[in-house]
Amino acid sequence: MKRTLIRFFAVVFAVVMLLPLTGCTQGSGVNSFTWFVDEIPANLDPQIASAPEDVIACTNLYGGLVRLDAEGQTQNDLCESWKVSADGLTYTFYLKSGLTYKATNGETTTYAITAEDFVYAFQRMFSPETRSPYAVEFSAIQGADMALAGLISPEKIGVTATDTLTLVFTLSEPDDDFIHKLALPGAMPCDEEFFLSTGGSYGLTSDTTLSSGSFYLYNWTSGGLFLRRDVSGGLVDSLRLVQNTGSVQSAEDLILNERCTAVLDTSDAATSLRSLSYSDTTWCLLFNTQNAALSSTELRQALASAARQAMPLTVNTTIYATATGLIPDGLTVGSVDYRETAGDPIPSLGNAYNLYRAARQTVSSSDLMGITVLVPQEAGLTQAVEAINSVWQRELSLFFSIEEVPQEDFQERMDDGDYTIAIAPATCTDGSVYTVLRSFSADGLCHYDDITYETLLAQSAAAASSSARCELLAQCERHLLESCAVVPLFAQQKRLLLADGVDGLVFDPYGPVLDLTWTTKQ
Repeated sequence: MKRTLIRFFAVVFAVVMLLPLTGCTQGSGVNSFTWFVDEIPANLDPQIASAPEDVIACTNLYGGLVRLDAEGQTQNDLCESWKVSADGLTYTFYLKSGLTYKATNGETTTYAITAEDFVYAFQRMFSPETRSPYAVEFSAIQGADMALAGLISPEKIGVTATDTLTLVFTLSEPDDDFIHKLALPGAMPCDEEFFLSTGGSYGLTSDTTLSSGSFYLYNWTSGGLFLRRDVSGGLVDSLRLVQNTGSVQSAEDLILNERCTAVLDTSDAATSLRSLSYSDTTWCLLFNTQNAALSSTELRQALASAARQAMPLTVNTTIYATATGLIPDGLTVGSVDYRETAGDPIPSLGNAYNLYRAARQTVSSSDLMGITVLVPQEAGLTQAVEAINSVWQRELSLFFSIEEVPQEDFQERMDDGDYTIAIAPATCTDGSVYTVLRSFSADGLCHYDDITYETLLAQSAAAASSSARCELLAQCERHLLESCAVVPLFAQQKRLLLADGVDGLVFDPYGPVLDLTWTTKQ
Protein backbone atom coordinates (compact mmCIF):
# COMPACT_ATOMS: atom_id res chain seq x y z
CA MET A 1 0.00 0.00 0.00
CA LYS A 2 1.45 3.35 -0.96
CA ARG A 3 1.55 5.98 1.71
CA THR A 4 -1.27 8.25 0.63
CA LEU A 5 -3.68 10.11 2.81
CA ILE A 6 -7.03 8.37 2.98
CA ARG A 7 -10.33 10.13 2.52
CA PHE A 8 -13.43 8.23 3.57
CA PHE A 9 -16.79 8.53 1.84
CA ALA A 10 -20.11 7.64 3.47
CA VAL A 11 -23.61 7.45 2.02
CA VAL A 12 -25.40 6.40 5.20
CA PHE A 13 -27.02 9.05 7.41
CA ALA A 14 -25.95 8.96 11.07
CA VAL A 15 -27.15 11.37 13.75
CA VAL A 16 -24.89 11.26 16.80
CA MET A 17 -26.09 12.71 20.10
CA LEU A 18 -23.29 13.80 22.40
CA LEU A 19 -22.92 13.87 26.17
CA PRO A 20 -21.16 16.56 28.22
CA LEU A 21 -17.63 17.51 27.29
CA THR A 22 -16.19 16.14 30.53
CA GLY A 23 -17.07 12.56 29.64
CA CYS A 24 -15.59 10.16 27.11
CA THR A 25 -18.79 9.80 25.12
CA GLN A 26 -19.55 12.29 22.41
CA GLY A 27 -20.64 15.95 23.47
CA SER A 28 -24.03 17.61 23.14
CA GLY A 29 -25.20 20.28 20.75
CA VAL A 30 -22.28 19.87 18.34
CA ASN A 31 -21.46 17.72 15.33
CA SER A 32 -18.59 16.00 17.11
CA PHE A 33 -15.77 13.63 16.22
CA THR A 34 -14.20 11.66 19.09
CA TRP A 35 -10.76 10.05 18.83
CA PHE A 36 -9.01 8.03 21.53
CA VAL A 37 -5.41 8.91 22.36
CA ASP A 38 -2.91 7.09 24.56
CA GLU A 39 -2.14 10.30 26.41
CA ILE A 40 -3.96 13.63 26.60
CA PRO A 41 -2.05 16.14 24.40
CA ALA A 42 0.51 17.93 26.52
CA ASN A 43 2.35 20.22 24.10
CA LEU A 44 0.68 22.39 21.47
CA ASP A 45 3.85 24.17 20.39
CA PRO A 46 3.86 23.23 16.67
CA GLN A 47 7.62 23.67 16.28
CA ILE A 48 8.23 21.05 18.99
CA ALA A 49 5.20 18.74 19.00
CA SER A 50 6.20 15.15 18.18
CA ALA A 51 4.01 12.80 20.25
CA PRO A 52 1.20 11.36 18.08
CA GLU A 53 -1.57 13.02 20.08
CA ASP A 54 0.23 16.39 20.03
CA VAL A 55 0.75 16.19 16.26
CA ILE A 56 -2.94 15.41 15.65
CA ALA A 57 -4.00 18.33 17.85
CA CYS A 58 -1.59 20.72 16.12
CA THR A 59 -2.66 19.56 12.64
CA ASN A 60 -6.22 20.70 13.36
CA LEU A 61 -5.45 23.68 15.60
CA TYR A 62 -2.97 25.42 13.30
CA GLY A 63 -3.02 26.45 9.68
CA GLY A 64 0.01 26.31 7.43
CA LEU A 65 0.90 27.74 4.08
CA VAL A 66 -0.49 24.55 2.53
CA ARG A 67 -2.45 21.51 3.67
CA LEU A 68 -2.46 17.99 2.25
CA ASP A 69 -5.72 16.65 0.88
CA ALA A 70 -6.92 13.05 0.83
CA GLU A 71 -4.74 12.19 -2.15
CA GLY A 72 -1.65 13.69 -0.54
CA GLN A 73 -1.75 16.72 -2.83
CA THR A 74 -1.02 20.21 -1.56
CA GLN A 75 -3.89 22.67 -1.32
CA ASN A 76 -3.73 26.34 -0.38
CA ASP A 77 -4.32 26.91 3.32
CA LEU A 78 -3.21 30.28 4.67
CA CYS A 79 -1.55 31.28 1.42
CA GLU A 80 -3.32 32.68 -1.61
CA SER A 81 -0.74 31.42 -4.10
CA TRP A 82 2.94 30.65 -4.56
CA LYS A 83 5.59 30.49 -7.24
CA VAL A 84 8.89 28.66 -7.63
CA SER A 85 11.96 29.95 -9.46
CA ALA A 86 13.23 28.08 -12.51
CA ASP A 87 16.27 26.75 -10.62
CA GLY A 88 14.07 25.44 -7.77
CA LEU A 89 15.93 27.47 -5.16
CA THR A 90 13.44 30.27 -4.42
CA TYR A 91 9.86 29.79 -3.21
CA THR A 92 7.64 32.84 -2.86
CA PHE A 93 4.31 32.62 -1.00
CA TYR A 94 1.55 35.22 -0.95
CA LEU A 95 -0.60 35.03 2.17
CA LYS A 96 -4.31 35.66 2.34
CA SER A 97 -5.11 39.08 3.79
CA GLY A 98 -7.12 39.75 6.94
CA LEU A 99 -6.13 36.55 8.77
CA THR A 100 -5.97 36.67 12.56
CA TYR A 101 -5.29 34.24 15.38
CA LYS A 102 -8.03 33.01 17.71
CA ALA A 103 -7.74 32.55 21.44
CA THR A 104 -9.52 30.00 23.65
CA ASN A 105 -13.27 29.69 22.96
CA GLY A 106 -12.73 31.28 19.55
CA GLU A 107 -12.22 34.76 20.94
CA THR A 108 -10.85 37.20 18.39
CA THR A 109 -7.41 38.68 18.97
CA THR A 110 -5.42 41.63 17.69
CA TYR A 111 -2.68 39.28 16.47
CA ALA A 112 -2.66 39.23 12.67
CA ILE A 113 -1.20 36.24 10.81
CA THR A 114 1.64 37.65 8.72
CA ALA A 115 4.66 36.49 6.76
CA GLU A 116 6.85 37.50 9.70
CA ASP A 117 5.13 34.81 11.80
CA PHE A 118 6.36 32.12 9.41
CA VAL A 119 9.83 33.64 9.45
CA TYR A 120 9.86 33.48 13.25
CA ALA A 121 8.55 29.90 13.24
CA PHE A 122 11.47 28.79 11.07
CA GLN A 123 13.95 30.77 13.13
CA ARG A 124 12.68 28.91 16.19
CA MET A 125 12.91 25.62 14.29
CA PHE A 126 16.60 26.18 13.53
CA SER A 127 17.56 27.51 16.93
CA PRO A 128 19.70 24.81 18.61
CA GLU A 129 17.87 25.43 21.89
CA THR A 130 14.49 24.51 20.36
CA ARG A 131 15.59 20.99 19.33
CA SER A 132 12.79 20.90 16.79
CA PRO A 133 12.17 17.44 15.29
CA TYR A 134 11.18 19.16 12.04
CA ALA A 135 14.54 20.79 11.33
CA VAL A 136 15.83 17.69 9.53
CA GLU A 137 13.02 17.99 6.98
CA PHE A 138 14.05 21.51 5.99
CA SER A 139 17.82 21.09 5.78
CA ALA A 140 17.74 22.42 2.19
CA ILE A 141 17.02 25.94 3.47
CA GLN A 142 20.03 28.18 3.05
CA GLY A 143 22.05 28.40 6.27
CA ALA A 144 19.97 25.73 8.05
CA ASP A 145 22.85 23.43 9.00
CA MET A 146 25.05 26.29 10.18
CA ALA A 147 22.25 27.69 12.32
CA LEU A 148 21.64 24.30 13.96
CA ALA A 149 25.36 24.00 14.63
CA GLY A 150 25.34 27.43 16.29
CA LEU A 151 27.68 28.90 13.67
CA ILE A 152 25.24 31.57 12.51
CA SER A 153 22.18 33.17 14.03
CA PRO A 154 18.83 31.59 13.03
CA GLU A 155 17.87 35.07 11.76
CA LYS A 156 20.33 34.53 8.90
CA ILE A 157 18.68 31.43 7.39
CA GLY A 158 17.00 31.71 4.00
CA VAL A 159 13.50 32.59 5.23
CA THR A 160 12.47 36.22 4.84
CA ALA A 161 9.39 38.42 4.62
CA THR A 162 9.48 41.11 1.94
CA ASP A 163 6.24 42.56 3.31
CA THR A 164 3.50 41.47 5.71
CA LEU A 165 1.92 39.10 3.18
CA THR A 166 4.93 37.91 1.15
CA LEU A 167 7.20 35.11 2.37
CA VAL A 168 10.36 33.97 0.57
CA PHE A 169 12.32 30.74 1.11
CA THR A 170 15.82 30.50 -0.33
CA LEU A 171 17.27 26.99 -0.62
CA SER A 172 20.90 25.96 -0.92
CA GLU A 173 19.92 23.07 -3.19
CA PRO A 174 16.65 21.96 -4.79
CA ASP A 175 14.19 19.89 -2.77
CA ASP A 176 11.38 18.43 -4.87
CA ASP A 177 9.27 17.78 -1.74
CA PHE A 178 9.66 21.19 -0.17
CA ILE A 179 6.02 22.21 -0.75
CA HIS A 180 4.72 18.97 0.80
CA LYS A 181 6.87 19.46 3.90
CA LEU A 182 5.27 22.86 4.52
CA ALA A 183 2.15 21.00 5.69
CA LEU A 184 4.06 19.70 8.74
CA PRO A 185 3.24 21.27 12.14
CA GLY A 186 6.75 22.66 12.45
CA ALA A 187 6.12 24.92 9.43
CA MET A 188 3.06 26.56 11.00
CA PRO A 189 3.21 30.23 12.05
CA CYS A 190 4.25 31.62 15.42
CA ASP A 191 3.65 35.22 16.45
CA GLU A 192 6.89 36.47 18.05
CA GLU A 193 5.23 39.04 20.30
CA PHE A 194 2.76 36.51 21.68
CA PHE A 195 5.44 33.83 22.03
CA LEU A 196 7.65 36.10 24.11
CA SER A 197 4.69 37.15 26.26
CA THR A 198 4.16 33.54 27.38
CA GLY A 199 7.42 33.45 29.32
CA GLY A 200 8.44 30.01 28.10
CA SER A 201 5.03 28.35 28.36
CA TYR A 202 3.97 28.72 24.72
CA GLY A 203 1.53 25.97 23.75
CA LEU A 204 1.50 24.46 27.23
CA THR A 205 -1.72 26.01 28.55
CA SER A 206 -4.98 27.33 27.12
CA ASP A 207 -3.95 30.92 27.86
CA THR A 208 -0.62 30.56 26.05
CA THR A 209 -2.03 29.02 22.87
CA LEU A 210 -3.37 30.79 19.79
CA SER A 211 -5.11 29.07 16.88
CA SER A 212 -4.32 29.80 13.24
CA GLY A 213 -6.30 26.88 11.77
CA SER A 214 -9.94 26.04 11.13
CA PHE A 215 -10.39 24.83 14.74
CA TYR A 216 -9.77 26.75 17.94
CA LEU A 217 -9.06 25.52 21.47
CA TYR A 218 -12.30 25.12 23.39
CA ASN A 219 -11.23 23.26 26.51
CA TRP A 220 -8.09 21.52 27.75
CA THR A 221 -8.34 19.48 30.93
CA SER A 222 -7.08 16.23 32.40
CA GLY A 223 -10.14 14.66 30.74
CA GLY A 224 -9.17 15.61 27.21
CA LEU A 225 -8.44 18.24 24.60
CA PHE A 226 -11.48 19.72 22.87
CA LEU A 227 -11.36 21.77 19.68
CA ARG A 228 -14.26 23.57 17.99
CA ARG A 229 -15.02 25.70 14.96
CA ASP A 230 -17.95 27.70 13.61
CA VAL A 231 -19.23 25.90 10.51
CA SER A 232 -22.35 24.80 8.71
CA GLY A 233 -23.32 22.29 6.03
CA GLY A 234 -22.64 19.19 8.07
CA LEU A 235 -18.95 19.82 8.71
CA VAL A 236 -17.68 18.37 11.97
CA ASP A 237 -17.42 21.31 14.36
CA SER A 238 -15.95 19.60 17.41
CA LEU A 239 -12.87 17.37 17.71
CA ARG A 240 -12.45 15.54 21.01
CA LEU A 241 -9.14 13.90 21.90
CA VAL A 242 -9.78 11.75 24.98
CA GLN A 243 -8.55 8.56 26.60
CA ASN A 244 -10.51 5.33 26.62
CA THR A 245 -10.61 5.00 30.39
CA GLY A 246 -12.00 1.78 31.82
CA SER A 247 -13.72 0.47 28.69
CA VAL A 248 -13.14 -3.16 27.70
CA GLN A 249 -15.43 -3.04 24.66
CA SER A 250 -14.23 -4.20 21.27
CA ALA A 251 -13.17 -1.57 18.75
CA GLU A 252 -16.39 -2.08 16.81
CA ASP A 253 -18.55 -1.76 19.93
CA LEU A 254 -16.77 1.45 20.93
CA ILE A 255 -18.04 3.00 17.71
CA LEU A 256 -21.48 1.37 17.69
CA ASN A 257 -22.03 2.46 21.30
CA GLU A 258 -20.95 6.00 20.36
CA ARG A 259 -17.89 6.09 22.56
CA CYS A 260 -15.80 7.26 19.62
CA THR A 261 -16.22 8.05 15.92
CA ALA A 262 -13.18 6.18 14.61
CA VAL A 263 -10.70 3.87 16.29
CA LEU A 264 -7.58 1.84 15.56
CA ASP A 265 -8.03 -1.93 15.82
CA THR A 266 -5.44 -4.69 16.05
CA SER A 267 -7.89 -7.61 16.22
CA ASP A 268 -9.03 -9.92 13.44
CA ALA A 269 -12.70 -9.82 14.46
CA ALA A 270 -15.32 -9.59 11.72
CA THR A 271 -16.85 -6.12 11.44
CA SER A 272 -19.75 -4.45 9.68
CA LEU A 273 -17.99 -1.07 9.80
CA ARG A 274 -15.87 0.47 7.07
CA SER A 275 -12.20 -0.23 7.60
CA LEU A 276 -8.78 0.65 6.25
CA SER A 277 -5.95 -1.87 6.66
CA TYR A 278 -2.33 -0.84 7.11
CA SER A 279 0.84 -1.93 8.88
CA ASP A 280 3.08 0.30 10.97
CA THR A 281 4.78 -2.47 12.96
CA THR A 282 7.40 -5.06 12.05
CA TRP A 283 7.97 -7.93 14.48
CA CYS A 284 11.62 -8.90 14.57
CA LEU A 285 14.17 -11.14 16.16
CA LEU A 286 16.38 -8.78 18.15
CA PHE A 287 19.88 -9.77 19.25
CA ASN A 288 21.32 -7.79 22.13
CA THR A 289 24.74 -6.97 20.71
CA GLN A 290 26.06 -6.09 24.18
CA ASN A 291 25.91 -9.78 25.04
CA ALA A 292 29.34 -11.49 24.81
CA ALA A 293 28.17 -14.16 22.36
CA LEU A 294 25.80 -12.00 20.33
CA SER A 295 28.42 -9.31 19.79
CA SER A 296 29.73 -11.74 17.16
CA THR A 297 28.38 -10.83 13.72
CA GLU A 298 29.02 -14.39 12.49
CA LEU A 299 26.94 -15.89 15.29
CA ARG A 300 24.04 -13.51 14.63
CA GLN A 301 24.23 -14.32 10.93
CA ALA A 302 24.25 -18.05 11.69
CA LEU A 303 21.16 -17.70 13.88
CA ALA A 304 19.41 -15.54 11.27
CA SER A 305 20.23 -17.93 8.43
CA ALA A 306 18.96 -20.92 10.42
CA ALA A 307 15.81 -19.06 11.47
CA ARG A 308 14.87 -18.55 7.82
CA GLN A 309 14.78 -22.31 7.41
CA ALA A 310 11.80 -22.33 9.76
CA MET A 311 9.80 -20.13 7.39
CA PRO A 312 6.90 -20.01 6.78
CA LEU A 313 6.05 -19.89 10.47
CA THR A 314 2.69 -20.81 11.96
CA VAL A 315 0.94 -17.53 12.89
CA ASN A 316 -2.46 -15.90 12.63
CA THR A 317 -2.24 -14.82 8.99
CA THR A 318 -5.09 -12.35 9.44
CA ILE A 319 -2.85 -10.36 11.75
CA TYR A 320 0.66 -11.27 10.61
CA ALA A 321 2.13 -11.28 7.11
CA THR A 322 5.71 -12.09 6.14
CA ALA A 323 7.81 -8.93 6.41
CA THR A 324 9.36 -7.63 3.19
CA GLY A 325 11.90 -5.62 5.17
CA LEU A 326 12.41 -3.84 8.44
CA ILE A 327 10.63 -0.64 7.31
CA PRO A 328 6.85 -1.12 6.97
CA ASP A 329 5.33 -0.88 3.51
CA GLY A 330 3.66 2.46 2.88
CA LEU A 331 6.25 4.78 4.42
CA THR A 332 7.64 7.58 2.31
CA VAL A 333 10.67 9.83 2.40
CA GLY A 334 9.11 13.09 1.34
CA SER A 335 6.92 11.96 -1.55
CA VAL A 336 9.23 9.04 -2.44
CA ASP A 337 7.81 5.59 -1.67
CA TYR A 338 10.55 4.11 0.50
CA ARG A 339 10.01 0.38 0.04
CA GLU A 340 9.50 0.70 -3.70
CA THR A 341 12.65 2.78 -4.09
CA ALA A 342 14.87 0.96 -1.59
CA GLY A 343 14.03 -2.48 -2.94
CA ASP A 344 14.46 -5.82 -1.19
CA PRO A 345 16.84 -5.38 1.78
CA ILE A 346 16.90 -9.03 2.93
CA PRO A 347 20.53 -10.21 2.65
CA SER A 348 21.82 -13.53 1.37
CA LEU A 349 23.71 -14.91 4.36
CA GLY A 350 25.00 -18.28 3.27
CA ASN A 351 25.09 -21.61 5.10
CA ALA A 352 24.08 -21.36 8.76
CA TYR A 353 26.40 -24.09 10.00
CA ASN A 354 29.45 -22.65 8.23
CA LEU A 355 28.72 -19.25 9.75
CA TYR A 356 28.37 -20.89 13.15
CA ARG A 357 31.73 -22.65 12.82
CA ALA A 358 33.36 -19.33 11.96
CA ALA A 359 31.70 -17.71 14.98
CA ARG A 360 33.02 -20.39 17.34
CA GLN A 361 36.55 -19.16 16.66
CA THR A 362 35.80 -16.28 19.03
CA VAL A 363 32.67 -17.41 20.90
CA SER A 364 33.20 -19.90 23.72
CA SER A 365 30.75 -22.50 25.01
CA SER A 366 30.42 -20.57 28.25
CA ASP A 367 29.36 -17.48 26.27
CA LEU A 368 26.42 -19.47 24.90
CA MET A 369 25.17 -20.56 28.31
CA GLY A 370 22.00 -19.02 29.73
CA ILE A 371 20.72 -17.41 26.53
CA THR A 372 16.95 -17.06 26.48
CA VAL A 373 14.42 -15.84 23.94
CA LEU A 374 12.07 -13.25 25.43
CA VAL A 375 8.49 -13.27 24.08
CA PRO A 376 5.45 -11.16 25.05
CA GLN A 377 2.60 -13.47 26.07
CA GLU A 378 -0.14 -11.54 24.30
CA ALA A 379 1.48 -11.44 20.86
CA GLY A 380 0.46 -14.95 19.77
CA LEU A 381 3.95 -15.63 18.44
CA THR A 382 5.22 -18.23 20.91
CA GLN A 383 4.61 -21.12 18.51
CA ALA A 384 6.61 -19.32 15.83
CA VAL A 385 9.51 -18.79 18.25
CA GLU A 386 9.40 -22.45 19.23
CA ALA A 387 9.72 -23.42 15.56
CA ILE A 388 12.78 -21.16 15.16
CA ASN A 389 14.30 -22.54 18.34
CA SER A 390 13.83 -26.07 17.04
CA VAL A 391 15.81 -25.22 13.89
CA TRP A 392 18.60 -23.71 16.01
CA GLN A 393 18.75 -26.96 17.96
CA ARG A 394 18.68 -29.13 14.86
CA GLU A 395 21.10 -27.19 12.68
CA LEU A 396 23.46 -25.66 15.23
CA SER A 397 23.01 -27.82 18.36
CA LEU A 398 22.15 -24.70 20.36
CA PHE A 399 19.66 -25.03 23.20
CA PHE A 400 17.98 -21.80 24.23
CA SER A 401 15.07 -21.44 26.62
CA ILE A 402 11.93 -19.45 25.75
CA GLU A 403 10.65 -17.01 28.36
CA GLU A 404 7.09 -15.72 28.02
CA VAL A 405 6.28 -12.61 30.05
CA PRO A 406 3.29 -10.25 30.31
CA GLN A 407 3.38 -7.20 28.05
CA GLU A 408 4.15 -4.77 30.89
CA ASP A 409 7.13 -6.82 32.06
CA PHE A 410 8.25 -7.37 28.48
CA GLN A 411 8.33 -3.65 27.73
CA GLU A 412 10.16 -2.87 30.96
CA ARG A 413 12.84 -5.44 30.20
CA MET A 414 13.23 -4.22 26.63
CA ASP A 415 13.62 -0.65 27.89
CA ASP A 416 16.27 -1.82 30.38
CA GLY A 417 18.09 -3.97 27.81
CA ASP A 418 17.43 -6.98 30.07
CA TYR A 419 17.35 -9.65 27.36
CA THR A 420 19.68 -11.61 25.10
CA ILE A 421 17.32 -12.52 22.23
CA ALA A 422 13.77 -11.20 21.91
CA ILE A 423 10.94 -11.21 19.43
CA ALA A 424 9.73 -7.65 19.59
CA PRO A 425 7.83 -5.01 17.61
CA ALA A 426 9.46 -2.10 15.83
CA THR A 427 6.67 0.44 15.39
CA CYS A 428 6.72 3.59 13.30
CA THR A 429 5.06 6.28 15.41
CA ASP A 430 5.88 9.42 13.43
CA GLY A 431 6.00 8.40 9.78
CA SER A 432 9.78 8.71 9.65
CA VAL A 433 12.01 5.99 8.18
CA TYR A 434 14.91 7.72 9.90
CA THR A 435 13.26 7.42 13.32
CA VAL A 436 12.65 3.69 12.86
CA LEU A 437 16.27 3.05 11.91
CA ARG A 438 17.57 5.37 14.62
CA SER A 439 15.78 3.22 17.22
CA PHE A 440 18.30 0.42 16.61
CA SER A 441 21.40 2.50 17.37
CA ALA A 442 23.78 2.07 20.30
CA ASP A 443 21.28 3.48 22.78
CA GLY A 444 18.30 1.77 21.14
CA LEU A 445 16.57 -1.60 20.85
CA CYS A 446 19.52 -3.89 20.12
CA HIS A 447 22.35 -1.54 21.15
CA TYR A 448 23.91 -1.74 17.72
CA ASP A 449 27.09 0.32 18.03
CA ASP A 450 28.52 0.58 14.52
CA ILE A 451 30.35 3.58 13.07
CA THR A 452 29.28 2.88 9.48
CA TYR A 453 25.63 2.74 10.53
CA GLU A 454 25.86 5.95 12.55
CA THR A 455 27.60 7.73 9.68
CA LEU A 456 24.92 6.73 7.18
CA LEU A 457 22.20 7.89 9.57
CA ALA A 458 23.92 11.25 10.04
CA GLN A 459 24.36 11.67 6.29
CA SER A 460 20.69 10.86 5.68
CA ALA A 461 19.62 13.49 8.22
CA ALA A 462 21.69 16.12 6.41
CA ALA A 463 20.57 15.19 2.88
CA ALA A 464 18.36 17.88 1.38
CA SER A 465 16.61 15.96 -1.39
CA SER A 466 14.20 13.11 -0.68
CA SER A 467 15.82 10.83 -3.26
CA ALA A 468 19.28 11.26 -1.72
CA ARG A 469 17.92 10.74 1.78
CA CYS A 470 16.00 7.67 0.66
CA GLU A 471 19.13 6.07 -0.81
CA LEU A 472 21.15 6.70 2.35
CA LEU A 473 18.39 5.29 4.53
CA ALA A 474 18.20 2.23 2.27
CA GLN A 475 21.93 1.72 2.79
CA CYS A 476 21.32 1.96 6.56
CA GLU A 477 18.60 -0.68 6.45
CA ARG A 478 20.70 -3.06 4.33
CA HIS A 479 23.74 -2.59 6.57
CA LEU A 480 21.71 -3.30 9.70
CA LEU A 481 20.10 -6.42 8.25
CA GLU A 482 23.39 -7.74 6.86
CA SER A 483 24.88 -7.50 10.35
CA CYS A 484 21.81 -9.39 11.65
CA ALA A 485 21.45 -7.31 14.78
CA VAL A 486 17.78 -7.47 13.83
CA VAL A 487 15.89 -9.96 11.67
CA PRO A 488 12.46 -8.86 10.37
CA LEU A 489 9.84 -11.61 10.54
CA PHE A 490 6.27 -10.28 10.36
CA ALA A 491 4.36 -7.18 9.33
CA GLN A 492 1.52 -6.77 11.81
CA GLN A 493 -1.75 -5.88 10.12
CA LYS A 494 -3.86 -3.16 11.73
CA ARG A 495 -6.94 -1.25 10.64
CA LEU A 496 -8.91 1.93 11.17
CA LEU A 497 -12.63 1.44 11.84
CA LEU A 498 -14.93 4.35 11.02
CA ALA A 499 -18.52 5.13 11.99
CA ASP A 500 -21.15 5.38 9.30
CA GLY A 501 -22.14 8.84 8.13
CA VAL A 502 -18.64 10.31 8.12
CA ASP A 503 -17.20 11.75 4.91
CA GLY A 504 -13.96 13.54 4.10
CA LEU A 505 -11.69 12.37 6.93
CA VAL A 506 -8.03 12.65 5.97
CA PHE A 507 -6.15 9.89 7.77
CA ASP A 508 -2.54 8.81 7.57
CA PRO A 509 -1.39 6.23 10.15
CA TYR A 510 2.27 6.99 9.50
CA GLY A 511 2.17 10.72 10.21
CA PRO A 512 0.21 10.48 12.23
CA VAL A 513 -2.41 12.60 10.47
CA LEU A 514 -6.02 12.91 11.49
CA ASP A 515 -7.22 16.02 9.69
CA LEU A 516 -10.87 17.05 9.98
CA THR A 517 -10.65 20.17 7.85
CA TRP A 518 -13.03 18.70 5.26
CA THR A 519 -14.83 16.11 7.42
CA THR A 520 -18.63 16.00 7.49
CA LYS A 521 -21.19 14.01 9.48
CA GLN A 522 -24.62 13.98 7.92
